Amino acid sequence: MALLWANVGKHPDIDLILIQCYSGWRPRELCYLRLDDVDLNARTFTGGLKTNAGKNRIVPIHPRIFDLVQARYQKSVELGSPYLCSYFAKGKVRQVRYTRYWMHYQNILTALNLNPEHKPHDGRKHFITMAKKYDMDEYAIKRIVGHYIKDLTERVYTERNIEWLQNEIKKIP
Repeated sequence: MALLWANVGKHPDIDLILIQCYSGWRPRELCYLRLDDVDLNARTFTGGLKTNAGKNRIVPIHPRIFDLVQARYQKSVELGSPYLCSYFAKGKVRQVRYTRYWMHYQNILTALNLNPEHKPHDGRKHFITMAKKYDMDEYAIKRIVGHYIKDLTERVYTERNIEWLQNEIKKIP
């Protein structure tokens, strides 16, 4: 992680890898986030794909990545893009799609001499691993990454607010 942080701004989209590592988004979920899905005041994202538990979920913005998210947001506003992950190329504003994310991911692995076996989904795996290592509540992890909660009491009868999720995500240094 230190190597990624040390190279922010030196390689295109390296910030997206860090955002993914501290939020647990799937690569496509991150790429599909719209500016309307980012609340900088509340420090949350809202989005998700794939499953009912994963769609339209609220994910706190970890304090370590807030400046990266804010910079991405501002850049997209300046470009006139509705997407958080956007760029300007060939005279057009474009949304970062999975193919670009994957290509830049591979370029970063090569440039930083990282294990070429890493895959774009590894940021999500890293997030979950770190969450467990630092004793984040199991239900907080599932809510953040959009996994189904089997426990009826937790899923149906327990109300969790965003402050609870924010406090849980802050357990990851």
